[in-house]
Amino acid sequence: MPTCKQCAAAFEITKDDLQFYESVSPTFSGKRYDIPAPQMCPDCRCQRRLLFRNDLTLYHRKSDLSGKQIVSMYAPDKPYVVYDQDEWWSDKWDECSYGRPFDFSKTFTEQFEVLNKEVPHMSLFTTNAENSYYTNHSLNARNTYLIAGATDIEDSLYGRFVISCQNIVDGLSLYSCRWCYGCVASQECYQCHFTLYSHNCSDCLMIEDCQGCKNCCLCFGLKNQEYCFLNERIGKAEYEKRMKELLPLTAEKIDLLKKRLASLKLGLPHRAAYVFASEDSSGDMVFNSKHCRSCYDVSGCEDCMYVTNTPKGFSSRDANYTAPHGVRFCYNVCSTVGSERSMGTFLLWYGNDAYYIRECHHCSNVFGCSSMKRKQYCILNKQYTKEEYEELVPKIIEHMRKTGEWGEYPHPQLSTMGYNETLAQEYYPITRDIALNNGWKWYETQEKKDAYMGPAFAVPATIDGVSDDICEQILTCSVTGKPFKIIPQELKFYRLMGLPIPRQCPDQRHTERLALRNLRKLWSRKCSKCGNGIETTYSPKRPEIVYCEECYLSTIY
Repeated sequence: MPTCKQCAAAFEITKDDLQFYESVSPTFSGKRYDIPAPQMCPDCRCQRRLLFRNDLTLYHRKSDLSGKQIVSMYAPDKPYVVYDQDEWWSDKWDECSYGRPFDFSKTFTEQFEVLNKEVPHMSLFTTNAENSYYTNHSLNARNTYLIAGATDIEDSLYGRFVISCQNIVDGLSLYSCRWCYGCVASQECYQCHFTLYSHNCSDCLMIEDCQGCKNCCLCFGLKNQEYCFLNERIGKAEYEKRMKELLPLTAEKIDLLKKRLASLKLGLPHRAAYVFASEDSSGDMVFNSKHCRSCYDVSGCEDCMYVTNTPKGFSSRDANYTAPHGVRFCYNVCSTVGSERSMGTFLLWYGNDAYYIRECHHCSNVFGCSSMKRKQYCILNKQYTKEEYEELVPKIIEHMRKTGEWGEYPHPQLSTMGYNETLAQEYYPITRDIALNNGWKWYETQEKKDAYMGPAFAVPATIDGVSDDICEQILTCSVTGKPFKIIPQELKFYRLMGLPIPRQCPDQRHTERLALRNLRKLWSRKCSKCGNGIETTYSPKRPEIVYCEECYLSTIY
């Protein structure tokens, strides 16, 4: 059993793993150039991929092409050329003009780093965004604000990985939901607040693992129930009486409700895994999938492993954020969409046979390229003929094999972001000193931290006491001390939903939502009822009662 070269943890490489690496290895002139088995454990491999992706750490800066003021993932003092999205897609510049021959006296990482500091980078990654400027990694967004990883979303604020939703505020991993607040890992919910792992519920408050429920509050593990409070069916009249006593909601009442639900949950069985309509699959939030192991937030996938936030993936491993169209026969990719037979890519959109690529769109048969569109047979942005390309790439692979780069994800020094700006900090949080000791980047803004924010503003306890001028005030996060504002669209939502003004800034609220979900890690433990072995995201050290699927279903139904 090999040992991870980064964290020293032992990890398994099976015969199936080796067969997969062989199956996705590229072939040139009839010769296969094998991708070696990984030298890092799955967690460290995922961490390396995520330290390239910045979702919503945004800055004001100027476009390096037109000079106009823009919003960007890149801080103005970063050493990169940044264009507004429309300018990047225009014909005002030629990506091949940055091409250079491969230098076999240097590592690939050294050469790719220089290229990335010279080529223009896109300010944000959005497609078909209407009145949704402050979004990133999103497709088909209308009237949205501070949303990332979203597709087909409208009139929503502050969310991550939100798909086909409308009127959502503070959401995480939601699908086809409407008029919901503070919901996490839920589907097809309507007018629900603070739901977790729930499906097809409406008019519910503070529920978890509920399906087909209506008008329920403080409930866990219910199926097709109505007018329930603390898992007790109390009838319409009594339910409405208790809800009337709860309203209007305040921050203090919400905290109390969370504590009451947490107490209720401890005495009830939890399902070992949120895996639905799937065969031979493990992980969390896995839907309609087959032969998918250690996968999270995936649907319609087959023969995948270590894959997250992916629909319709096929025969791929170590892939993160490949929505909305997934990948096929890919390995070690991040933010790569609709691509086949590729490895070591970041932001490859609809490209095939691409290796060690950054920010390329509709490209095929490319190697070590950055910021290219609709190109093929290019290496380090230099154009070659098909014959020249197929002759040179094998030599580069052999060179990278000697330097230890072939098969590994691009080196962290090639990330254009500080570790603390990326998703790696969310899923694998570390301190600044640890990041720097690992040779990774860390970014701290040069903006004044002691800027005057105006007089202290006392936020009313309930939404009824809030006037329109709150949108002109600067509020202070009760946890981090960071300043934040309430925008008019947000205030309108809180009024319609009867929700209090939040005391925490959007980033802190996201952190708290993220903490509601278990770690993306599987443990072996025994079913609390039958004693059989199970794989679950609940650590054996946790106090929850955890049942295998058979025991859970027989208990619930």
